[in-house]
Parts: sequence; structure tokens; C-alpha cells
Amino acid sequence: MAIVPFVAGRQLNSSGTVLEVIHLSDTHFGPDHSHDIRGANACDRACTLVKAINELPFDPDFIVHTGDVVNDPDEGAYALAQEILSELKAPVYYVTGNHDDVPMMRAALDFADHELLVPESDDQLCYRIKSAAEDFEFFVMDGKVPEEEGPHGYLSDNQVEAVLSQISGEKPIAVFLHYPLTPIGSKWIDKHLLVSNGEAFHDALAEKAGSQLRGIFTGHLHRGLQLYKNGVLQSGVSSPACEFSAGPHDDFCDFLPGGPIPFNHISFTADSTMVKSYSLPFPGDS
Repeated sequence: MAIVPFVAGRQLNSSGTVLEVIHLSDTHFGPDHSHDIRGANACDRACTLVKAINELPFDPDFIVHTGDVVNDPDEGAYALAQEILSELKAPVYYVTGNHDDVPMMRAALDFADHELLVPESDDQLCYRIKSAAEDFEFFVMDGKVPEEEGPHGYLSDNQVEAVLSQISGEKPIAVFLHYPLTPIGSKWIDKHLLVSNGEAFHDALAEKAGSQLRGIFTGHLHRGLQLYKNGVLQSGVSSPACEFSAGPHDDFCDFLPGGPIPFNHISFTADSTMVKSYSLPFPGDS
């Protein structure tokens, strides 16, 4: 695994810095360029995503990919993901999704500079984002459970303790993980796709961080999400591969292929979080 050093942040005013962060998720690369998801070519759509981010009229400080880098744990898929995502012009941090494999991610992907919060031998991607360390406390957590348990997440005690112990309460705080923590108001999603102990962690995080908590950022739903619970922002970004249905009474999750290319631009300051959603047309048929 390559470590890419980077100094983030630019001067906003005399009181602090602003971080410009790109949030993307759920690229679902396959083992080759022809891999389709419900009729959508995952690689072609990821290439369009990378091109759009690189053409932004500003330089992001870093990028966070909140998981499901690949569709199935496969060395070829991770090699293709590295080939495409390494074209991004800003450092990239990765989160474990339910389709991911941590040892393969470590071996194939270039992670930006970070500080591990649990040992590498635990096969969990739980770390502090060092590119934000001077003025912010940003954390990545790993909610993956064994595949046979289903597509929900769970945050282990060692990660919860490690992250909470790092919070000073004096700097803005953000957490990035794959799975949303609390219900979103969609029957099937709320039953199957959340962090099973997410409510408890949400409350513990809010209590420890207080007014410094700037948001919790997720993927997994293949839908955009802006949710407030007790004043805490949970922001999710959709997948460039395909979207899910998310009706309030849905008993299943339908796939909606061929949609636009999504990513979020998050601006963090000392006293605010601004989320700008991009939804770009995909040129041509998938």
C-alpha cells in the first residue's frame, strides 16, 4: 500500500482554514472494463466521474470514497479501480464497503496519509485522516460484517473506543463510513442496510463531540441522503453505477440503472459544513 503525503487546507481568513473535500462512493468495479451492473458499465461510468472531478474549477484538498470500491472481492477488480482512480488529481482515502476486502484494498489502492486507530492485523480500515489533522479531526470507520450476516453494518467496540478517545472537543469533527447510522424513512433500507448499533454510536459521538460535530458521511444506499437527527447532519452520496429505489413503504430495493453521475463537494470551515451535490449526465448509453 502506498502512502501519499499531503498538506491540506487553505487559508480562509484569520480565524481558520477551509477544506474542500470530494465525497464519492459505490463505484463497484468489476475484474475488467466490460463489467456491467444492471446494464450500466461500471468502469465507463467511473471514468466519467473521475474526469468530472478533475475538471472542477478548484483543487480539492482530498477525496473520500465511502466504500464498495469493487462489486466482488477480486484482485483484478481492485487493480482496475487503482488504474482508474489513481487518475484523480487529489489524494484519496478509502472506506470499507460490504462488497470490499480490506487486505486486497491495502495491497492494491493508494491511500492518502493516515494514522491507524486499530492494528492492521485486525483487517479493519479505521483511521484518522492526517490531511485534515491540523485544524480538523476526521475519521474513517469500518462497519463491514461477514457476508452471511447480510448487507447491514456494525461498528466494533475497538473502533468506537478508538475514535471517541481521539476526539478533543476543540476542533471540528467528521466521520466517514459506508453505512448510514440511523433510519432514513424507507422500510426496506431501514431494515437491511443500516449500522445495527448505529443509534448508540450516533448518540455517543454527538455527546463526545458536542457542537464540534460537523457531519457523518456515508454511501451504501445508492441514493443521495441529507438527514438530521438531533441536529447532527448525516450526508450520503449515490453510486455512479446505479441507484436504488427508496420509497417509504418499499418491501424490496429496486435497481434504477442509467442515471446521472453523482458526487458531493463538501466545504468544511471552523463553524459550518456545506454540501453541494453534483449530478452530471453520462454521455452516451451505458
